[in-house]
Amino acid sequence: MLSSVIKQLKRRQLLPILIVLSISIILIILPLSLKIVVSRILISTLFYPIVQVDRFLTDIAHTKNINIELNQHLTQVSMQAAKYTEAHFENIRLRRMLNFDLQIPYRLIPVEVIGLNPNLMIKSIEINAGTDKGIDVNMAIITADGIIGKTIGVSNNSAVAQLLNDHNCKVSAIDQTTRAMCFIRGAGGKFLTMGDGPIESEGVVGDTVISSGLGGIFPPGLMVGTVIYVKNLEGTLFKDVTIKPAVDFGSLEEVFVVVYDE
Repeated sequence: MLSSVIKQLKRRQLLPILIVLSISIILIILPLSLKIVVSRILISTLFYPIVQVDRFLTDIAHTKNINIELNQHLTQVSMQAAKYTEAHFENIRLRRMLNFDLQIPYRLIPVEVIGLNPNLMIKSIEINAGTDKGIDVNMAIITADGIIGKTIGVSNNSAVAQLLNDHNCKVSAIDQTTRAMCFIRGAGGKFLTMGDGPIESEGVVGDTVISSGLGGIFPPGLMVGTVIYVKNLEGTLFKDVTIKPAVDFGSLEEVFVVVYDE
């Protein structure tokens, strides 16, 4: 049984060899004209698919290289577009800063934010100017949008500013509609709260709150924020008032330090 199987396998292995030998003998015997015809037929039937597969693989490799070049070019264009977009917005910010500089009677020192305190309990930023630019502690930090905070620590060429949404920072303010005086301080998150807001005041959601100028740090009339929530506190003479800051404290780049010229 085993010997017969081995014989069958040997026969199958010999079959391709026999086919090739037969074709070779035929090609030797045939006249030249028939050899040419048979050769063309063999090439077209046996080798043509191989040639086409090779061309297909070459085209794929070429297409891949083209895609890599196009993606590289697209990335370069995207980076350039992002650069132009950023320059556009920077130009808008600087124009607003320049116009804002002409609207208030104080000297403004333009500075850049170079650091943000990662401590969630202490909200502050670091700026790239200090005593070398005439900056001292308890100086207001503002933008064209409104109040940011005040300086609390100063070195030769940098300073730390406490943000208005820090719980320990407060500003004397006034409701622009009702003219009610109050203090604004951080509420422990991204919003502000109004302290000592009298219950008889007519303040409502949507009112604008500005600095009163009292205290000597923040100039009067600067934007603090907008009232977004008002509720009377039971058993007290005050209201619970929540204010959305006019400034986005998470996207500060260029700011001003307010200096009172002597």
